[in-house]
Amino acid sequence: MKSASVLLSLGLLADATSAVSILRWRPKRNLFESNQQQLDDEGSNEYRIPTVYESTVQARRILHLTKTGTLTTVFPEDTASRDDDAETFENRPAGIGGTPIGLMEYVTDCPDPEGNYGNPTMLAINIATPYKNYYRGSNISLSLQWWPDQTYSYFANDIPTPHTPAALPRFSLIGRLESVDLQSIEGRKAQACFLKSHPDSVLWQPGNDIHESHYVRLVVDHVYWFGGFGDRARIGWLPIEDWRSITLEEIENIRLPGEKKKADGWWRDYL
Repeated sequence: MKSASVLLSLGLLADATSAVSILRWRPKRNLFESNQQQLDDEGSNEYRIPTVYESTVQARRILHLTKTGTLTTVFPEDTASRDDDAETFENRPAGIGGTPIGLMEYVTDCPDPEGNYGNPTMLAINIATPYKNYYRGSNISLSLQWWPDQTYSYFANDIPTPHTPAALPRFSLIGRLESVDLQSIEGRKAQACFLKSHPDSVLWQPGNDIHESHYVRLVVDHVYWFGGFGDRARIGWLPIEDWRSITLEEIENIRLPGEKKKADGWWRDYL
């Protein structure tokens, strides 16, 4: 019993030491300064902030590797939803119209009919709230984040760049939904691509006995990027032209912060 107490004490001491090390770390820059101000102040930052194009490649790789995201829409005004008695069916509270809601959604970066990537494919359940809201006029966005280790425990040697969620990239894709025609060869390819990433979704594929569903593609019109701490990452809107022009080869040739295998070139400096 005494040995267990000693081990527990040592463990708590180690955790406390790590915590103190993290608390003692102070960034050399104000993380909440204007990102552009930091970019203009050359020579004062030991980290090289990735260019707009490099940040866009990062975002495209995150989409290519990510299987889930948060799909956000806005509830229609109460009067607009009474035609099919949606409030009664969902037991929706009064006054909820105009309120945004974000829910987890399966996503896959599948090629479109022209063979281009970058417009994520989703399997829409007709009665799901995001799609009901969208088809009633709501805007729609898909938020993704990169967090490879999924841990909240860090040690002194992780400083000054621990791979915490706050230090890692996340972004939002804003666009419009486009139906995927499963009667076409391209549509069947999209379905096969989606099933490869989400084999469990075979239970709610179009034609199932439970819910009506159909495939959609989020055609991206705008990208808002939050690359991490402002002294070493870019924050702001990314050009849609860059988003659409990035090749699969570029996506495959880079590595994200925290990926085990590092690439040559500027990514090694960034990681």
